[in-house]
Amino acid sequence: MRGRCTWLAALFCVLLLAGTGAARVSLKFVTPAWQPEMVDEIEDVVAEWNAANPGIYIELVWVPWENINDYLLTSFQAGQAPDLFHQDAVMCYEYGLLGYAEPLNAYIDAATWDDITERSWEEVADPQGLIYGIPFLQETQVIFYNRAMFREAGLEVPEDGMLTWQQLREYAQTLTRRDARGNVTTWGLMAPLEQRLWWCLVAQNGGRVLREGDDGRWFVDIDDAAKEAIRFYIDLVIVDQVMSREILSYDFMSLLAGFRDGRYAMFSFGCWVRQWLEMVGRKQLDWGMLWVKGPVRNVTEANPQAVGIYAGSKHKDEAAQFLRFFTNTENQVRLAKADWLFPTRSSALERPEFRSAEFQWDVAYQWLPYAEDVKPQMFGILAWEWQSFIPQIELVILGRQTLESALQAATVQGNQFLRRMGLQ
Repeated sequence: MRGRCTWLAALFCVLLLAGTGAARVSLKFVTPAWQPEMVDEIEDVVAEWNAANPGIYIELVWVPWENINDYLLTSFQAGQAPDLFHQDAVMCYEYGLLGYAEPLNAYIDAATWDDITERSWEEVADPQGLIYGIPFLQETQVIFYNRAMFREAGLEVPEDGMLTWQQLREYAQTLTRRDARGNVTTWGLMAPLEQRLWWCLVAQNGGRVLREGDDGRWFVDIDDAAKEAIRFYIDLVIVDQVMSREILSYDFMSLLAGFRDGRYAMFSFGCWVRQWLEMVGRKQLDWGMLWVKGPVRNVTEANPQAVGIYAGSKHKDEAAQFLRFFTNTENQVRLAKADWLFPTRSSALERPEFRSAEFQWDVAYQWLPYAEDVKPQMFGILAWEWQSFIPQIELVILGRQTLESALQAATVQGNQFLRRMGLQ
């Protein structure tokens, strides 16, 4: 492994300290990182820290993304949480409101404040301006497309790679193929429900699904612009029939294989999937990236990630020292490249590798000005989304109710859910 030498150096320092009787602080850092390059890079960064800072030892704890929230909540409630945690920015914010994440305002140096955009800070800040994590990774959600299929269909990509809603629909219609029995052999588009293309469409249309009152209370309030956007997304399945009901439940590797094998002509996902397309396609798959421009504004999902400090840690000062190191410019460059994402620091984004034509970094980079967390910053947003709102949308896609009745039910049941959450 690349970090073998630095690990040996760290071990030497530990043995030296043991021999001299010097005190050593041990901190646990939990991360859900899973892509092989990212795992290696995090191990190397931590090993370098341990080698250079023998008095503060960082122990890595690996937990899968799908389990990280349950793991942390259980650890928080038991009072035995890791000192540092890597999570979605929205969850750092929620942990802060619950009292589990330490406010970091006093630990953030001026250079870091100035180097990370205000938009990124907003993702981890409460209404009083308390910061519960340092954002360090962000993405642009894109639409991957099969260039060979586009050529066969005679479709030309706009120079800026931006499609209107109508163009997206027309392209998907043109690319959908059926056999003699009418069975679909190629779907024009695959946009998994959980990847939130529909949230982007709502934002692009200037729509609103949730509303915060002047008194801080939240309400499900779906306006006409949001209804239009949601209808556009659902119609791709039930009216145009250019997108499969597989959007409700999909397997990531099957999706990639399906794209490689021509089952999907386009699919919506984060720009980090470029790495997997290169691996699955064995560098032979001719793919490109597109995005959708909105009728009202241009928006793509940023889905930022951050690192926070456990409020119950006995070594917050030492944890903050490591956090500043882990999220500095050099390490953000390394980690972002390894995860095929973008850093949040302006000084890191200036590096030429993030605008390289290789692996189309430059294409994904051009949409960063439009990247934001398209979900409203409401406590419990993910719980509300998946327990209250999404089940109604699923029923529409399955043909079990109309969109009008689903949105009405989503409003009534959603507000009941928010009251139970104490948000009304």
